[in-house]
Amino acid sequence: MTLPISYLITIGPGPIFNELLSWLVYLNRGTVLLQLVLVGVVMVAEQRGALRRGVRHRLVPEYIRVLIGPLLLLISSALFLLVGLPWGLLRYFGLLWLGWMSFTPLKTLLLSINKKFPVDELESTFLRPIYVIVASLSFVRLMGSTENLSQTPIANLFGVELTLGRIYLAVIAIYVIITLASRPATFLAWLSGVLFGVRPRNRRGLELLFRYSVIIVGVIAVAYYIGIDGTAFIAIAGGLSVGIGFGIKEIVSNFISGIWLLFEGSVRPGEILMINGDPCTVRNLRLRATQLRRGRDGAELLIPNQTFFTTEATSFTQTETSRRESVLVGAAYEHDPDIVIEILEEIAKSHKKVLDYPDVRAFMIDFADSSINYKVAFWVANPLDSYDVASDIRRTIWKRFEKEGITIPFPQRQVYPMEWPPSLQQSLHSAGDGGVVPQGIQPELTGSEEKPNSET
Repeated sequence: MTLPISYLITIGPGPIFNELLSWLVYLNRGTVLLQLVLVGVVMVAEQRGALRRGVRHRLVPEYIRVLIGPLLLLISSALFLLVGLPWGLLRYFGLLWLGWMSFTPLKTLLLSINKKFPVDELESTFLRPIYVIVASLSFVRLMGSTENLSQTPIANLFGVELTLGRIYLAVIAIYVIITLASRPATFLAWLSGVLFGVRPRNRRGLELLFRYSVIIVGVIAVAYYIGIDGTAFIAIAGGLSVGIGFGIKEIVSNFISGIWLLFEGSVRPGEILMINGDPCTVRNLRLRATQLRRGRDGAELLIPNQTFFTTEATSFTQTETSRRESVLVGAAYEHDPDIVIEILEEIAKSHKKVLDYPDVRAFMIDFADSSINYKVAFWVANPLDSYDVASDIRRTIWKRFEKEGITIPFPQRQVYPMEWPPSLQQSLHSAGDGGVVPQGIQPELTGSEEKPNSET
């Protein structure tokens, strides 16, 4: 089924441009431009921090300094009123700005009462969006008629005429559905666990499925509200099928992989995985990628979900959280191996983070060129502590060996100075076996004959 592009969507911005031109006629007045310029200057000064730097008294906290800009606009509107100039826009933008910045002291007050109150989530998902909606409606009402503007046609989608009012309501409805969809999804996942015995670690996958199902149903309901019928959805489904085949197959693959991982529970928040040799903690499992925190530097990693199905990943917390670590050390041949093994096991057992079970074991693993090599193996409860524990044990081994007189051999190199032409003594030293004379006997040159000191 092929539909012409003109049927799919047609945009007609003419009526909305005419409405905006009527606004420009109102704004193109001297007194109005003066107020707008003053508003812009105050906002730029506040953005660059000039107003806050002017008030740095310790009695004025930061959450009060953010109100300096809007209060300055309200004071300016009062001065305009006193001199007989129009002041309505100054007061309007001052109150609008003051309401927006009042969220900062409100957050500080709520956190001082209860530090666990989810004020950031409440602000970002509820308070500020509602404020934006109310402020935009008030601005439209200030500039003209909301009824006329809502009836302004701006596009034609699938044969349905879309007015600005319909689009505005559709955007608000979709935002509310996306924001509030997690609440019924959480309830449905909990109910599934109670009725059907779904394990808690698998409820996260059900919750995401229910959430996106609620969003899809809500978007379809909004589409039917603005007049889009089933033919349009068939065309959208056909376009999506082509897009999945050509451009977004990786996104769909990561999406399906994320759902599978959530149901399977093989990768879950809090788990410790080895990624490229570094222990990483799973912070959040999303539908497209998994967020991890690398232990050695705290970097945040985003790993596509399908990576866990195509590459090998080592887990230290899937069924058992403890991890075995080992330390290698060499000791000279002159020391008794039984004594060295006993010392190594004693050092490892004395560390407070080493587990009592499984037992600490030390082994003699190799006869090397200049040392006998040993390994002490131990278990720690938290895999992220293994590096710290191994470092502590190495330092303790070095101090204990020094105390017990146990030597740790290491490669040594002896360098002899060279001179040219070489003397007889240097030649004898560099001759190797059979060519080195004792250091106390020095050759002496007498004429053309060379005799040692003992024969002179």
